[in-house]
Amino acid sequence: MVIILKQAIMKMNRHTLIMATAVAAVTIPLLSCSDDNDMVEPAETGGVIRFGAQVPATSRATPTTTATLNNFIVYGFTEGSPYMENVKVIRNGGSWSYSPTMYWPSTPVNFFAFSPDISNAPGISSSGIQDIANYTNTGNVDLLYAVNMNETAREAPVQMNFRHAMSNVRIMTSSGNSAITVKVHHVKLCNVAMRGTFTFPMVTTSASKPENVGSWKDQSLVTDALTFYAMDPSEVSTLSTTPVDLTQNNLDISFMIPQTLSDLTYDGSAYAGSAIQVDCEIFDSASGAKIWPTAATPSNQLVPETELGRLMYPVTTETLRDWKPGYAYVYNIVIDNPSVLHPISFSVTVDEYQEYE
Repeated sequence: MVIILKQAIMKMNRHTLIMATAVAAVTIPLLSCSDDNDMVEPAETGGVIRFGAQVPATSRATPTTTATLNNFIVYGFTEGSPYMENVKVIRNGGSWSYSPTMYWPSTPVNFFAFSPDISNAPGISSSGIQDIANYTNTGNVDLLYAVNMNETAREAPVQMNFRHAMSNVRIMTSSGNSAITVKVHHVKLCNVAMRGTFTFPMVTTSASKPENVGSWKDQSLVTDALTFYAMDPSEVSTLSTTPVDLTQNNLDISFMIPQTLSDLTYDGSAYAGSAIQVDCEIFDSASGAKIWPTAATPSNQLVPETELGRLMYPVTTETLRDWKPGYAYVYNIVIDNPSVLHPISFSVTVDEYQEYE
């Protein structure tokens, strides 16, 4: 989804930035109750279970690809009982290895996998896998998942086709007005859910079945996610006619929990709803004089305790009401005129992650 946002300067009196916690708190509930005595004994006469893995390709640089996927965690169940639990599968050159070696039982096996390894996160269970519950998003983890149902003994590896569980949200900024110089100091996504529960599909996520996808529910921890922060003057982004991706090479925050978005609203004193906030200052290019914000700028267009002004942009359109798993959403923000409000225009296309070929 590509969205072009023209400049809109709006008032805002919300000053507190709340960052998502750096710990991904995850709970994986049981598919079936188990303990050490419930484990299915390996079939001594079966062949070794081997794995292969692939990830949908993407035109973006940061999401995980087949080439950059280095490990994943797999669970296996047969006849409703655990057979493999919290097994880490590691890339070994052109193949994948794990320990201890497991052998095919005489009954079909259902495999569930995720990457990266979040098994040591607080609250995670090693007893089964159906939901990844209460996942707290840090914004920089491309959470992947794969499911293979009813697999039986074979010589070839079990091919795990991974899918992106998150939405990839990118914020591009530019300015087409050569008469002004726009310097961006901070960018954040406002009022977005940073916690949720992911449910695995109970069908194989093969490359030939793109409709077989997992889902999210119980989204919560609605807060603000900082995506760009200039720690010193050298990191301030000076805009040009070439769009700059401010979600890259700074905080690297671009992965969001899929969720329903709310419209940006203003009641005369405060803003509500999902939004992109840009904290910046604008100068006259010829003289270098600062032209926004100034002493005449309303206080709630100012960033407290700084010399910066604040711009607000919606993340919704008439057709875009939610972020879906496995989709990329690119917001292009164009800042051209600091003195007047301009209508926001949209140019929308859908940019879905490409399937691996």
